[in-house]
Amino acid sequence: MQDLKRCIDLHDLEEEDPFLGELARFLASRNEGVYLTGGYLRDYLRGRVSSDVDFVVQGDPEPAAGMVAARFRGKSFLLFPKERTFRVVVPADGGRRTLDFSPLRGFSVEADMAMRDFTVNAMAVDLEKLVRQGCLHLPQDLIDKHYGWRDLAAGILRECHKESFLADPVRLVRAFRFRHLLGLEFEERTLNHLKKYASLITRVPGERVAVELLETLERPGSSRVFAEIEATGLLQYLFPELTSTVGLEQNAYHHLDVWSHTLLTLDELDRLLADPGSVYPEHAVTLTERMEEHLQDLHPRSAFLRLAALFHDAGKPMTFSRGEDGRIHFHSHQEHGRAVTERLGERLRLSRRARDYLEGLVGRHMDIGFMVKEETTQRALRRLVLRLGDLLPDAVLLSTADRFATRGPLTTVEGLERYVGFCRVLLDEYLKEKETPPLIRGRDLIRELGMREGPELGEILRKVREAQLEGHVASREEALRLAERLFHVRGNSGSGPGSSRPLQRGHG
Repeated sequence: MQDLKRCIDLHDLEEEDPFLGELARFLASRNEGVYLTGGYLRDYLRGRVSSDVDFVVQGDPEPAAGMVAARFRGKSFLLFPKERTFRVVVPADGGRRTLDFSPLRGFSVEADMAMRDFTVNAMAVDLEKLVRQGCLHLPQDLIDKHYGWRDLAAGILRECHKESFLADPVRLVRAFRFRHLLGLEFEERTLNHLKKYASLITRVPGERVAVELLETLERPGSSRVFAEIEATGLLQYLFPELTSTVGLEQNAYHHLDVWSHTLLTLDELDRLLADPGSVYPEHAVTLTERMEEHLQDLHPRSAFLRLAALFHDAGKPMTFSRGEDGRIHFHSHQEHGRAVTERLGERLRLSRRARDYLEGLVGRHMDIGFMVKEETTQRALRRLVLRLGDLLPDAVLLSTADRFATRGPLTTVEGLERYVGFCRVLLDEYLKEKETPPLIRGRDLIRELGMREGPELGEILRKVREAQLEGHVASREEALRLAERLFHVRGNSGSGPGSSRPLQRGHG
């Protein structure tokens, strides 16, 4: 049983969440039929204050959203045109608060709640009543037709009605997220329906599935979510590319099959993300700040790194082989994994930036390990830094987690220490390279040499950059001359729009 609030006192609310207390009074004084609902209410009952708040409004929600934006100096925009949901983002408490205003579905707030996914999300509070009375006693003063307060107190996740997953199959993924986020247990019928309707997830638009997945991957503990997704049969429809990794045997460096190793890699990555200083103390701040950056919409880089970890060995089933000596091999599995991840990004309709990130990490997650096996020269080290580019810190985190999850009889403590030491050197070189501005950029090659954007331009820039870091070129003029030589060597001295032309002096 969970201890929930037995009343919502307006004065207590104003102390615990001053912004929402003020907002509640503002909305109640200007609107009738505005209801606080969803995750904020659920979490507040559990003693937690969320930065995201959901309201349902009788009639068109646009006026209410506009008034709130004007009053609290925020911005209002139409989030979901079909549903007429408006989002307001306002500065508050040194950060920002996200407020969603949706119209009531059906003829009443009770009808709207009946269309929700799970009972714990189907509760509502009438703001006008809260402000007028000053205190609401729970659960009797809640709008709670489906007994969400009771289920939340009992630790149960229950669908609102028997056709909940049929009405919106994306709830199949959401159910696992809420179960772990809230520490609930599936009600028996709900669990049976999860298994029965698992195949319906294939009918959901990719971008909606992506939102649920990324919200799951934003938090630690996602390995338990995906373990349950596999156990209930949803994995074969959600990520069919990963089903062949379940039970797939590995070589003696590993102690687990591919799927179990993948889940352990997620756990090790969680530990690294929680405390990167435990392994890379000199770079802890840099790594932490980097993981908090938004890579797509409001989803942090860490969520996509976890998705890359989930798919880092997706290429192993198609590259499995066993030598005459009985040893197992997965030659080029990272290249096959890149292709798998490319299809995943297309299916989930991720942004081009997010796709490039995932494909780059999965396709290069072995690069560091290959280099550690060799006697590494300074030039080879620098080339690896340039090859990994801006992905290097993320590749270090992923490959380190991968190594920590590899505990077979051939794995040694000395080997792990050597690996971590090499990664520390890589991070040092990466930061040194970042602090040295390039002598020329792509726009210089386009303007000075008449080159076009594309892989060739990128390759020439990489070679010039390498020469700069090695001290072979020290000025913009020298860098341009080297680029010109490389351009001619690659057979581009002919005529045409992409042909070379003499260097133009005087361009700063």
